[in-house]
Amino acid sequence: MVLGATLAAGTAALLMRRPQAAAAPLKHIGLPRARACPAVIHNNTVYLSGQVPDIPTLSTSDIAEQTRQTLSKIDALLLQCGTDRTRIVSSQVWVKDIERDFEGMNEVWNAWVGDDSQPKGVRACVQSPMAREHILVEIKVIAALP
Repeated sequence: MVLGATLAAGTAALLMRRPQAAAAPLKHIGLPRARACPAVIHNNTVYLSGQVPDIPTLSTSDIAEQTRQTLSKIDALLLQCGTDRTRIVSSQVWVKDIERDFEGMNEVWNAWVGDDSQPKGVRACVQSPMAREHILVEIKVIAALP
């Protein structure tokens, strides 16, 4: 028992002497909302909150229009963070009705990310209920800084 206590004390002493790396600061981008910040930069990575369209005619817009509006917001946030869509490493897409909305969203998405010769990040797309009745799409991305 004494040996175990001695080893534990020695290990604790070594850990206390080891230089501690300074924690990388978080940089918040955009105006904070009640629940989340639109973007955070940490360790040369940009994390965007889920983005939804801000179309005044949300109740009459289709999936293509809502996807274009959402991707435009993502472009603006990425630019504000010092990166762009070519540096996206991961995307998550939620659509309200995958049977009805996937094809229209995907057509706009494909035009936005570019042709097959350009590298792209990973992407997942699932069906999900939305926070507001007329929202058809929400997109969240993670991107690298140059």
